[in-house]
Order: sequence, then structure tokens, then C-alpha cells
Amino acid sequence: MRLLPRPSTVSLSVWAGLMLCLINPLTAAPQTLQEVSELLQAPVSQANQKQVLEFFKKKYQKEKDLTKGDQKYLIQKTDDGGGYAGWFFKSQPGDQVVIFAEKGRSWPMIELGNTGYFARVERFPNFSSVHYRYDVNGDRLPAGKNSRFGFESYEWKPESVKQPGIPEGKLTKMPAFESQKHYPGTVRDWWVYVPAQYKDSQTPAKLIVFADGGGYCHNDGNATIVLDNLIHAKKIPVTIAVFINPGVFPAGTKGKQEVRNRSNEYDTCTAQYATFLDEEMLPIVRKEYRISDKPEDHIFCGASSGGSCAFTAAWHRNDLFGKVISFVGSFCDFRGIDDYPSREKNTLPLDQFGPWKTAHDYPGLIRKQYPQKKIKVFLQDGDNDLDNKLGNWFLNNERMAAALAYSGYEYWFVEGHGMHSSRHGKAVLPEALVWIWQSDSEK
Repeated sequence: MRLLPRPSTVSLSVWAGLMLCLINPLTAAPQTLQEVSELLQAPVSQANQKQVLEFFKKKYQKEKDLTKGDQKYLIQKTDDGGGYAGWFFKSQPGDQVVIFAEKGRSWPMIELGNTGYFARVERFPNFSSVHYRYDVNGDRLPAGKNSRFGFESYEWKPESVKQPGIPEGKLTKMPAFESQKHYPGTVRDWWVYVPAQYKDSQTPAKLIVFADGGGYCHNDGNATIVLDNLIHAKKIPVTIAVFINPGVFPAGTKGKQEVRNRSNEYDTCTAQYATFLDEEMLPIVRKEYRISDKPEDHIFCGASSGGSCAFTAAWHRNDLFGKVISFVGSFCDFRGIDDYPSREKNTLPLDQFGPWKTAHDYPGLIRKQYPQKKIKVFLQDGDNDLDNKLGNWFLNNERMAAALAYSGYEYWFVEGHGMHSSRHGKAVLPEALVWIWQSDSEK
């Protein structure tokens, strides 16, 4: 019988080397931004750069033009709340491409071979934000609509989590509402929450209205869970909540797209939106439930433009709302350049829409208004909020807090490191509700 030769130790080592190459993450095709980052940090090699190029080309295969700098970044979140960000750009071979961001930060992009394709991956911690622009050979490109991102993560407080044995209120999706008077032609979704304790309450319920309401009555940490827990614990009074989305003009039958009316409703600093609520929507709720008619028993809560809208409602209709909760409020100048008074025309017609988008004026109005209005205000914002042509959100919230303090208003400004999102606001909603319902005698 002929015996086959035994494999030599050299053959075994070759096979072992091949297997290591197959499983080595720096040679296998990268699947995550973390793996791409490791390839870019490894000693430069054609194989590594080819794999990085293939990774990004696959991710950006639907992008028609990568030279303008308005393509979206890539994000990979990590367990600690931070994550990786990836950029991909096309220019001429040999160009110098740099990513510039606020706070003096910059990251040179790496050309992948001699292809004219450039890539960069960076690791960012929790509570970090980047507002960036591409620079090609010293020429700074305009910031695109996708030129800002950040990482922001919070843990829910016990009051934001469903607890065993806590009676749950009823959330009802109402029929879509079509405005007939103040915003004719607009349609909006809305919900009404009634706590379990309402049926046994001997006094009229308090009221809270949420702008962009659909974002507050669903998913983890939503306001209905918070209200269930706080009302059961008797930390806040029995409160009915109304969650209202901005109006939209429905898509037409001739292919016209849906038109959102949010800015018209939220950023216009007049009594119109509050009066719309008072005359068109809230009567439906008042007819069904016993609700206090005192303005100090009514809260308006919102984020971003919804936050400034909440303050606008209380400022112009202080007979309707006496309490405001604003998360990352947009107390900024939303006017277009053509809406500013010119030297040739020092007056503007009162029916012109643009000039009234002036939430940035509230700090001045708060200081000049005497006697002060009866408004209790909760503000929240983070120092990584937006900074653009409309203004600096965090600085404008600081201006609001300073004006409220100067004029003797009861207010609480919670500062953080978050971005322009409602995440931090929703995380502190339990504290905000307890504080804003607290009377002077309870402190």
C-alpha cells in the first residue's frame, strides 16, 4: 500500500498564515466605520486604501456628485453615547482637501491612491457636535444641508419609564382636524390624553398642549408615561394633555406635493396660533372634559420653533397660557433679507408675513414690558445647539434667561451640551413638569 506523505510543518504554517489573513479585520473587507478607521490609521498600503474606497463607493453609489460637499456624512453610534463619523469627497488627484469645523477644528482628508477620492473617519464622544465645511486647496465650499451632526444620549429617569401597578391614562387619536378660520386648508393630526385619575377628580383638570405633538406621545420616555407616573405619585395635578402636529396643505390631485405650514404657524410671533387653538381646536376638548379656564393652569410645551411658539402663545395670549416649557427654543431671526426695513422704505405693510418672524426680539420685549406678564418659564438648551445665519440658539436662550431674570420672572434655565434636538428636553420633562406646577407655597 502506498502511503501519502505527511504534511510538513512548513505547509501547516502557510495554511495558518492564510487563515489569519482571512480573519484579520485589517485585511477582510470592512463592514463598519470603526474598521475603516483602523484601515486608515494602519500603515499606508494599496490594499487598505482599495478596501476603504470600495466601502465608501458602495455607501455612496446613489450619489451623483460628490464634489459639491452637500453629500450626507456616515454615522456609527457606540455604546457610550458617542460614535464614528465618516466623510467621502471627490476632487482632482493631488488636491488638498480638509474638513473645517467650528471651535477651530480641522481634519485633513486622505486621498485613496491617486483616484481623486478622499475619505476621513473620526471618533467623537457623547455630547459632541460638528458643523463642518469642505475646503479644497484653500477654497472653502458652502455648508450644505447635511453639514451638521452630533452625538447625544441620556438615560431615562424612573418617571419616564413604565412602572408596574401605575394606572395608565387613555391616549386617543382624534380625527384629522381641518382648519376653517385661521389656517384654512390645513389638515393636522392630533391626540388627547386623559389620565386615569380624571374620572374621580372633583376639580377641573389642568391642561398641557404639546407642539409637534406626535413626537411626544409615542415611543420610549413619552409624555403620557411621565404624566401617568407623576399624577399617580401626586407630584403634579390631574392634567389633560393635547398633542397637536403642525398643519399641512395636503398633496393635490395634479401631482402637487404636500406643503408643511409649520414655520408659518410656529415662527410667526403674533397671537394667531394661540387664537387658533382657543377658537378652533380646544373647544372640542373643553366640550368633552372639565378643564380649568385659568391661564395659570395651562402649559404650552414645545421644542425648537415649537418652543418659541409656546412662549409666543403665552406672551400674546396671556389670558390663555400662563406656563411655558421650551426645549432648544428657536428665539432667532427667521426673516428673509428682503423683509428688513430699508432706508428707502422705513415702513412695511402690516399684512406682510415675513417681518413677524422675530422671536429674537423677545429678550428686549421682556426687559421693556411693565408690568411684567404672568408667565412662568422653563428653558432648556445645549451649547452644541445650532449656530447659523438665523442666529446662535444657545446664546439666544441665554439672552432669554438673562432678560427673564432682569425683569423678575419665575424661570428655570437648564443648560447642557446637547445639540438641536428634543432628547435632553424629553429626558428632563419629569423635573420640568414638577417644577412648573409647583406653587410658591410648596417650595
